Amino acid sequence: MTRTTRVEFDFHTAATPEEVVELLTDFSSDRPKRWPALSPTWYEVYEVGTTTADVREGQDKPVMWAREQYDWSTPGTVTWTVSDSSDLAPGSFVSLTATASPNGGSDVHGTWERGAKTAKARLILVVMRVAGRRVLGNYFKKVYDDLAAQR
Repeated sequence: MTRTTRVEFDFHTAATPEEVVELLTDFSSDRPKRWPALSPTWYEVYEVGTTTADVREGQDKPVMWAREQYDWSTPGTVTWTVSDSSDLAPGSFVSLTATASPNGGSDVHGTWERGAKTAKARLILVVMRVAGRRVLGNYFKKVYDDLAAQR
């Protein structure tokens, strides 16, 4: 059995719920530029449907990649689930749900649940248990606030 780590986090962004979903579901060649943690080296799109996509993404430091099945069939929510990976267990997932904020922008709830299949990934999961809420919330907020600032 693979042990998983689950981190839930919330943040507010000036980006609208539609912009949150659009950025997560932009599988163009610009994706690695729009998401600073993604490496163009590992990025490959296999298939994009109306509300699903099959994509490989990864990072260079530490080197890690995952083939993810994206699903945005539920309005305002995008979930991506590992089908294959260098280090993460299949079935591991991340999900973001954006709702309109009464003050403008979006309130976003995220769930990051990953399982490890290598020692490197187990170490990352330990770090995420301690710092994941802050790291993930800050990363996604910055990406979305930068997007909103470009309007």
